[in-house]
Amino acid sequence: MATARRPSRQALKQARSAQFLGERRRQAETQGPSAVLAVAMDQLRSAINQLPETRRPDAAARATQLIDQLRQSLTDT
Repeated sequence: MATARRPSRQALKQARSAQFLGERRRQAETQGPSAVLAVAMDQLRSAINQLPETRRPDAAARATQLIDQLRQSLTDT
């Protein structure tokens, strides 16, 4: 009979973090779009920080580029 494997500490930590950020996002939705945006930015920052250190600069640069493109498209309308 196979024994059940316990989730790794990292998997448990990621699950708690996802649950926490999900709850924060639901709470932010009651406070309005600016609060939701702030939580989304925190989630993005968290995701980037969880990457291996060698990948973080590229991910941050890509995120910044996308945010700048969005900002520009919003000001163009």
